[in-house]
Amino acid sequence: MKRLTAPIVLLFMAPALASAQNVDHQYLNQGYLLFGGGPATVQFVAGGERCIYKGIGVGGELAFLSGERIGSADVSYHFGPSTKNRKVEPFVTGGYTFFSAPGNAPNIDFANGGNFGAGLNIWLKRRAALRLEIRDSVGGRILGILYAPGYTVNNSPQHLVSFRIGVTFR
Repeated sequence: MKRLTAPIVLLFMAPALASAQNVDHQYLNQGYLLFGGGPATVQFVAGGERCIYKGIGVGGELAFLSGERIGSADVSYHFGPSTKNRKVEPFVTGGYTFFSAPGNAPNIDFANGGNFGAGLNIWLKRRAALRLEIRDSVGGRILGILYAPGYTVNNSPQHLVSFRIGVTFR
């Protein structure tokens, strides 16, 4: 009887372990490279995100523009299921932003702020998409200012609205 127990258990477990069906896979990670800008700015952006629960993701990015660096830690929501059969994936994003422009003035080379935006991933291949995005980075920015004795420093909240286009990969 002991000889038959193991083969019978394996016989019943085999279909569960070796399913021949093509299960629709949910992708958890994606990275992106973007190019874009707004009025009088050009940006180069690299970032990534990880889906943590039903379309909600966390991520970060680093942008370079006109001698300034902008880093962000974001939360995003991708509408609908993230599956390999999906062609268009709209999303919204927002979070904390760190602005840095080294060399403007002693002890005045960074500022905190926030960002929000929306966009689309248009999946052209299984692992590559065209990414279209609009983002507004908001903050008390001390960026691109000529600093000299007698000049006033503008530290009022400013908007850096940009349209960005690039590639998303997973």
